[in-house]
Amino acid sequence: MMLKNVITRKPVTAQSDWTMGRVIDLMLEQDVATLIVVDAGGRMVGLVNELPLLVAAFDPMVRNDPVSLHMQRQFVSLDVRATVAEAAEAILLHRVHYLPVLENWFPVGIISRRDVLRHVMQHQASGVSAILT
Repeated sequence: MMLKNVITRKPVTAQSDWTMGRVIDLMLEQDVATLIVVDAGGRMVGLVNELPLLVAAFDPMVRNDPVSLHMQRQFVSLDVRATVAEAAEAILLHRVHYLPVLENWFPVGIISRRDVLRHVMQHQASGVSAILT
């Protein structure tokens, strides 16, 4: 099954010039563990998770930094046409918790280990071919 049929909500994004404090507020408001960082045109340029934001919560100087200084610039992502099996493979190979799902570098979703696990368990009765396609 293709990822575009599995992702259920729009990804939460932050502009690369937003402060760490603003990103903390957004993360807490949206109750997510990872945010996709985008440029002014909306294309993905990085990821930020709770760890650097926790540092910023304790350090007012860091809290005023732009998120672009603390985001992960190297990340693994998948095209929206990828399958759930490809997502599982990438998650296992790269040992990541989340994978941004992109269409021409524009974020359209994010898939987690739990999303993949849920999909596999829900489709287990249909057989392996239903999971892999």
